[in-house]
Amino acid sequence: MDEALTIVIISDSTGETAQTYLKSVTTQFPNLKTKIKRRPDVTTKEEIDEIFESVPEYSVIVPTMADKDLADDICNKAEKRNIEVLAILEEGINTFEKVTGQKAVRQVGLTRALSKDYFRRIEAIEFAIQYDDGKDPKGFLKSDIVLLGVSRTSKTPTTMILATKNYKVSNLPLVPESRLPKEIFEVDPDRIIGLIIDPEKLVNIRQDRSKELGLIGESVYFRKNRIQTELEYAKEVYKDLDCKVIDVTNNTIEQTATQIVEYYKSKFDEEI
Repeated sequence: MDEALTIVIISDSTGETAQTYLKSVTTQFPNLKTKIKRRPDVTTKEEIDEIFESVPEYSVIVPTMADKDLADDICNKAEKRNIEVLAILEEGINTFEKVTGQKAVRQVGLTRALSKDYFRRIEAIEFAIQYDDGKDPKGFLKSDIVLLGVSRTSKTPTTMILATKNYKVSNLPLVPESRLPKEIFEVDPDRIIGLIIDPEKLVNIRQDRSKELGLIGESVYFRKNRIQTELEYAKEVYKDLDCKVIDVTNNTIEQTATQIVEYYKSKFDEEI
């Protein structure tokens, strides 16, 4: 079918959770054309009626409504029109109620309440920006985690992902010609993560980056012997610091972040 599948997210909050979930689902169907419509902050049946007026037959409805009456109203309207419903929140609530014997509070807006956790995340993101790229060595001693690695080993994006998980993370690029700041030797080795990568892959990554920047011709930046020298230097640093080393060659940034969190939790019994 050439027609795009319309996916309508109806939420009493932002609908962002459903959109993220749907991205994971739809990527499994590379030939499927989709059109996502997000309808946030829906709190009445009248609003639901209005939304359904513009829903085509070839659609999937994805409600994330804490209020059971509204969730049921959506399902009933969709059933009358023979439209499929993917009730991810309702199914989750029902499953947890069944397993735990507890009743969900079904309070609207809990996922975006300005909580202590929210402000901790903002603080961690600000920390990551302030102490990115070794800008201020004093940040190493304030960090939950310190990432080390040569250029283009995804230190900064990994730092930012960890920040969204409330970890205060700083990072330091390793360059053979640059002396390590003394503060790095004062950090608990268990808080330091060294990132390593296959030299061939790093050559390709750096070549691609150079092209993006409009740099043409040969450069020591992506020359294989230079990269080998940098990686050997990095390994020596990791050995001297006696820190954890993670190979990011075949990892997505998210996978690297997950490995770091798992390692951190195995070393520190701390609430983040």
